[in-house]
Amino acid sequence: MSSDMSKCLATLGATLQDSIGKRVLVKLRDGYEIRGILKSFDQHVNLLLEDAEEVIDNNIVLKRGTVVVRGENVLFVSPT
Repeated sequence: MSSDMSKCLATLGATLQDSIGKRVLVKLRDGYEIRGILKSFDQHVNLLLEDAEEVIDNNIVLKRGTVVVRGENVLFVSPT
């Protein structure tokens, strides 16, 4: 692995670590958006979210509870 890639992964890990216990917005490859409280993550960017809600058209919300999001489906994670 290149040193640039190592730096990128370290930055990602630190950013996600800072978001533990906070509400985040996760955009998925299939266009879905999920908001929830980030409880944990792993090296594959698999995410565990609590109090998760599916956001549709920026306003309609479907309650989903506790969800696991596979890292391969994640486009981005952003604080809300």
